[in-house]
Amino acid sequence: MTTEKMMEASWLVLAAALLTGSGTAPAATVFPALERAALTVKAPQRQVMQAAAQAGERLVAVGERGLVVLSDDAGGSWRQARSVPVSTTLTAVTFAGDKLGWAVGHGGVVLHTADGGETWVKQADGKSLAQTALQSAEQALQGNAESAAAKRAVADAQALMADGPDKPLLDVFFQNARHGWIVGAYNLFFETKDGGASWTGAGVRLDNPKALHLNALRAKGDVLFIVGEQGQMHRSRDGGQSFEAVVSPYKGSWFALALGSDGSVVAAGLRGNAFYSADHGATWQPIEAAPPVSFVSANGLNDGSVLLANQAGQLFTSKNGAALRPVSAPGLQGLTGLLVLKDQKLLALGFGGVMRVPATGQIGPSK
Repeated sequence: MTTEKMMEASWLVLAAALLTGSGTAPAATVFPALERAALTVKAPQRQVMQAAAQAGERLVAVGERGLVVLSDDAGGSWRQARSVPVSTTLTAVTFAGDKLGWAVGHGGVVLHTADGGETWVKQADGKSLAQTALQSAEQALQGNAESAAAKRAVADAQALMADGPDKPLLDVFFQNARHGWIVGAYNLFFETKDGGASWTGAGVRLDNPKALHLNALRAKGDVLFIVGEQGQMHRSRDGGQSFEAVVSPYKGSWFALALGSDGSVVAAGLRGNAFYSADHGATWQPIEAAPPVSFVSANGLNDGSVLLANQAGQLFTSKNGAALRPVSAPGLQGLTGLLVLKDQKLLALGFGGVMRVPATGQIGPSK
């Protein structure tokens, strides 16, 4: 088994362990964590955390077993959200303004908050998304009965229905308060135009015949970029209505993505591989000087540079595809994500929880 395949397998094993609290995968059609509210825990900020976002002046971080933690003093102190309806691991979070936010996670769960993260409601889960995927695929097949992609999408959606809600969502991005997208394992891709009240299956729009995992997505204007397993790269130039496959400069998996308003793209993934494109992915150049450790985070900064973080807690900056420059930040082992704050400090997420840390070097705020 290649290193890349071993890495993908380890992610799936970890997912199963976090779902059940053990190393044993749950039965495919049983997912009690989707119906069990998150428990109140001591020092929630010290639990395993996966991602964070700014909600105005508030910081919101999400993690294992449905934990959502909030800070109103730039990460100095933290408290647990008042109400989260699930106890499944949450993998990503985004906000459109200071009140409206969405989080996604295992079991295909989609959560929404209208009060800055204090309380959350479930908008969708793996069961409802599988039904949505089947309806969308069947509609696409009706429109073109000879479409191989539509036939494949119908078969994939039927398999989702049979498997139950056992597949994780891995990223969420909202362009505004109404228009957003979610991606996940096995080509899970959905779009909403009403703030998550309803979703449309969009997997049929992607050239992904093996239903490989989709790990990250970002949008700038009408350009939407998706990256994932085994070099998967997909680009839309019309706001997500249609997609074209992008020839990947690396055949391993991508885990982090940053888009610039100037047409630049940075994709980073397994074994320290990172590449820069100045033309929306038409051509690529390697970003040199990275150790062979997988990247987990990419933050585009206001000066046009990008801040990359890897699993070992090492931080680097690069601009216009130049070789990486190390950024010194203490105690970031077991890193799962990173957020750049307005005061040039960093918010680190990982197996040790959520932590505000200083950085040595010029770090500007995220775009």
